[in-house]
Amino acid sequence: MQYIQNSKKSVNEVVESIKTIAPNHKFGVLSVRDMKETLEGKGFTLDRECMIIDICNPGIAHTLLTADPFLASILPCKISVCSEDNKTVVVMSSLTQLIDDINPDFLDLATKTQETLQTIISEAI
Repeated sequence: MQYIQNSKKSVNEVVESIKTIAPNHKFGVLSVRDMKETLEGKGFTLDRECMIIDICNPGIAHTLLTADPFLASILPCKISVCSEDNKTVVVMSSLTQLIDDINPDFLDLATKTQETLQTIISEAI
């Protein structure tokens, strides 16, 4: 399952908004990868803008990794911001589904975290 939202802002505007808003919710943006630029550097053409944001709350990450190091495979959380048909689309995979697949003991924490990330996205778009 994916959480999908549309925005009238540009891809870069949404990315910058997320970077500004995330700290208000105790999250930090660890990196932003420009996939169009990355692929073009490897000789491939991408006909749309596509940014991947790595976002993390260190307290939550510490809780998860201390209890189950295999949860590292889904951290940090990712938010994709891409252009499609002259609009901007923001997508995040379901953290609750990802956690449930690896260690369902953390579903409550995953649900709260996912809700916070959805709030960040809603405020950014």
